[in-house]
Amino acid sequence: MKSLIKHSYQRGMATLVVTIAVLVTATLMVIFATKVGMFDQRMAGNETRHKEAFAIAEAGLDYSTERFITEFKRLYDGTSPTTTTNTLATILANAQATDLRADGTAASAGQAKFSVTVVNSGASLGTIPIFTFTSTGTSADGSGSANVIRQISMANALGGSTPDVPLIVGGSVGTGGNFNIVGNPNGSGPGVPVSIWSGPPSNPPKVIELTSGSAATCHRQYFGGNNPQCGPSYLSHAEMGGVTLTSYSQSYPDLLPNDANFPTDLFRFLFGINKADWTTKKAEADSYGHVVSSCSGLNASSGNTYPLWWITGECQLGPGQVIGSTTKPVILVLDNQALTMNSGTSVIYGIVYIFDNPTIANTTGNPPTPGMKLGGSPMIQGSLISDVGGDQMQGSYSVVYDPDLLSNLGGKNGSSYTAAYIPGSWRDF
Repeated sequence: MKSLIKHSYQRGMATLVVTIAVLVTATLMVIFATKVGMFDQRMAGNETRHKEAFAIAEAGLDYSTERFITEFKRLYDGTSPTTTTNTLATILANAQATDLRADGTAASAGQAKFSVTVVNSGASLGTIPIFTFTSTGTSADGSGSANVIRQISMANALGGSTPDVPLIVGGSVGTGGNFNIVGNPNGSGPGVPVSIWSGPPSNPPKVIELTSGSAATCHRQYFGGNNPQCGPSYLSHAEMGGVTLTSYSQSYPDLLPNDANFPTDLFRFLFGINKADWTTKKAEADSYGHVVSSCSGLNASSGNTYPLWWITGECQLGPGQVIGSTTKPVILVLDNQALTMNSGTSVIYGIVYIFDNPTIANTTGNPPTPGMKLGGSPMIQGSLISDVGGDQMQGSYSVVYDPDLLSNLGGKNGSSYTAAYIPGSWRDF
């Protein structure tokens, strides 16, 4: 009897121990699950606040970048080291931001905000420093933050050489028409003028012809009249006897035919990238909405935002049509197309580049493509550059070298620059 009671008591104790163990385990599991849930909530909250801070930091980076580009185009002056330094300091000050909302207005308490600093990295892209933009975003409750960094500079629209000769032709000049060219008085050095440059050397050679009575070159002070042309004093003139030049002649010192120093790739000469990479430059123009099928919509203000225009159809100017200005000139790239100007009142201020696109078949129409057909002595003030010459350059025309205009395209004026984002510089932390 005692044995039975003892065994019953032992079984009761075992059940109690197991029950207590189960209850303790369940309690621990509940506590653990509660803590995990709270931890997940904290993580979710932290992630939400970080995403909010990151989003506002990115907004700040975009805001300051746009401010920088706008202020650079508006204020940059490259006329001298002093003005360059002063204008860059103002541009950087205007590009920075402190405690702003995503829309650029001042943030109030309890609102997400960003602050952006801009500093000179010490490196340069060409003549323009590379700047480091650091944007710090803060969540609305102030507990979340994120930083985004990117390096930016500004690249000139040309990228290669600013033309220092008014007429540059990868072929012969004068065989298809007449011309009046105002030369660069210092094109080959102080006091050594250059008006026409052709090449590269070939057989048959890239000649310069002065066989018509109106074909002439001169200094700027001798170019004028109701229908401006050279005279009465000339640098070179057909009336000097008429000549077909196959090489340099001291009798015509401003003409450089079939020149050994002529660039083999005019696209690279002008833009700093190979002709085979022409789509890069077209995409740059397209980013400003400057890829058009004709020149009919272009006017004196066409160089205000950015000078580069890519023309995919015939560029035909009407009477009195003016494209660009001395202070805001243009760069017209005629993509295997023709330039047609039939009035002396038509003027282009800037650079016209007749581009022989290697992917597009040429034509021999009237006008040919690429090529030009000009009448009535229209004027290009700046520089005319062509991959083709000879009969593909038909008609009468004037090209006037303008050092101030070309200086504006070559880096003096902020409107001739576009943003250059440094590859691999973007990071967040």
